[in-house]
Amino acid sequence: MKDQPAQILVCDDDDIFRTFFERVLKMSGFKAVGAANGDEAIEILDARPGEIALVLVDLLMPIRSGWEVIEFMEEHEALKNIPVIAVTGLDPAPDEMKKINRHCAAVVHKGGDFDIEGLIARIRTLINKD
Repeated sequence: MKDQPAQILVCDDDDIFRTFFERVLKMSGFKAVGAANGDEAIEILDARPGEIALVLVDLLMPIRSGWEVIEFMEEHEALKNIPVIAVTGLDPAPDEMKKINRHCAAVVHKGGDFDIEGLIARIRTLINKD
């Protein structure tokens, strides 16, 4: 399975952001799988246990939030050790940031200066730590 590119789940209700990340990940040698909301993300995670190497998830989405996706993952043995990178368009309050740090390996801010190379390097580190 090492010959196969790692699958990264990109869950974001913003079509432009999700598509952008899917393209960047594919150009970086990963297989990107998109989900437009938390329900779709959970369906993908449930259908592909052991296939998803990392989840990039927007915390604030309609239908089912990123936090609900994270909770689902933490409740399932096959999913709870998959690294999660939180995506947010807001500046989290200190309490929210503590919660993000407890449950996620990293956080990405949609606005402002965005370090795509740094994010790809972080993803590589997180999925290759075994």
